[in-house]
Amino acid sequence: MSYLFGSLLSIYSLTFVRAMLYPSYVTFNWLLCLYISTLDEARHPVKVLLKKLLLTPVYVTLFILCLPLLLVFLPIRCFLVNYRQPFLYSEKHTSFTKRQAEIIRDVLTRGDYRFGIASANLCLMPELASKMNNLINVDGRAEKIGDRITVSQFFNDSWSKMELWWRKKHQNCDSLSERTYSKEKGVRSSNIPPADPVEVIGDVTTSFPLLDFMVIQEAWSSYHNKLLIDRLHKMFPYIVHDVGVHSFRNNNFVLNSGLLLASKHPIAAVNFKPYNNFIKHGKILSLGLLMVKVIVGRPKSSNRRVGYIFNTHLQSYQGKEPVIPKQLDEIYDWTKEFVQRNTELGDKILFELLCGDFNFDNLSPADAESTRHRLFNEYVDVCRLSPGCDKPWTVGTEMRQDHMFDSLVTSPDGLKSALEDPALRQCHIIDGDIMEHTKEALAFGHIRRDDQNNVVLFPEGGRRRIDYIIYHKSHPVNVEAFHFVTQLASLTDHIPVAMEFTCPGVD
Repeated sequence: MSYLFGSLLSIYSLTFVRAMLYPSYVTFNWLLCLYISTLDEARHPVKVLLKKLLLTPVYVTLFILCLPLLLVFLPIRCFLVNYRQPFLYSEKHTSFTKRQAEIIRDVLTRGDYRFGIASANLCLMPELASKMNNLINVDGRAEKIGDRITVSQFFNDSWSKMELWWRKKHQNCDSLSERTYSKEKGVRSSNIPPADPVEVIGDVTTSFPLLDFMVIQEAWSSYHNKLLIDRLHKMFPYIVHDVGVHSFRNNNFVLNSGLLLASKHPIAAVNFKPYNNFIKHGKILSLGLLMVKVIVGRPKSSNRRVGYIFNTHLQSYQGKEPVIPKQLDEIYDWTKEFVQRNTELGDKILFELLCGDFNFDNLSPADAESTRHRLFNEYVDVCRLSPGCDKPWTVGTEMRQDHMFDSLVTSPDGLKSALEDPALRQCHIIDGDIMEHTKEALAFGHIRRDDQNNVVLFPEGGRRRIDYIIYHKSHPVNVEAFHFVTQLASLTDHIPVAMEFTCPGVD
């Protein structure tokens, strides 16, 4: 009880301290943002200069007025975050999510449930850092991202069919509706023997599929995350957020890991470990591995069905330093340890998924060491044929920042058409031919063109795929579909990925 009281006191104290720091946080961002221009702003130098001249005195004055709050509460904030647990957990139920949970449990009991998981790097960071990535208006983007994800779940054909089946079931309809549902949805019924495995052919889609889990990277700021979390809670009752370990050794008390996980299934265990290997801007970030155990179905069943989901964001712009392979070593050890410690007697593990922004692709020479890491001896990446060779249907997930806001790709339909056209894709997605991890090569790169300014097509063009969802061989799943999702066009500099799968033995 005393520990619980102490934890609650720490959380509320930290909330109060953050509120006191908010004015200085905002004015500091406003001030420095005047001197960092996005590529779009740089095209209007006179406007930028006028803003500097007019607003610099205003923001400097406001920041000076807020300075006493900063000097008093910043040390307190550093003290509090140093002793809090490395994540916050939010649970919120509504009448809709309660009915949603009941429908999911009934379909799980029937034995043909199709899981969905998506991974997305959202670039929701303080406005100062966001502008460095040529994205602005963090609050507005957080709201729009949350709304688009929520809409994709509510207005979803698979969800509509599940609801229809559930209503008919509770109206005492005969079993015909159940058999019809199974045929329409194209998933395995418990009364039909499983078919032979079918080779997955991924696609580009404008909307997220029906999701059980939303795995997010670069949701850095606790100030802006609330706008996203409030919207995600409309569909996902269980959310782990504000993940990170703060210390001088780890992140110099600056930013957390940016990792977040939203789930429609109860969460049974959570842990986070920060990487011991990092360089450059990694010294102000608490990058690491978020580890979560979820309960699938009825929590109090004697034979609980559980799953493990790992979310990570690896070092970017590592240069010639082999930082990413060292971080993969840590993932390899930590995932095994977490599963071993948290698997209880009677647990039946349905899946073990590793997701996130890996910051390396399977094609580039610079990433050869990472893509051949021993981790991939145990995890299956359905997007690749072998180290150094992706399946032909894959597309890249890291956008060229100087072409993110071309009119063609600012809508989900437009971005989809660009990804499906090899020439257009090379104009908007980084190529998978990186020789060294530098800001110039990874954020912008060079579009190959001939003397007539036509795009020169080549196999790795527009195929730098750095966002992953992979599963462990010890707990294989039946991957039904893999998607590159364009629903967040113009709101982030990544292409989210999603995977739909069924689990052997769910009955």
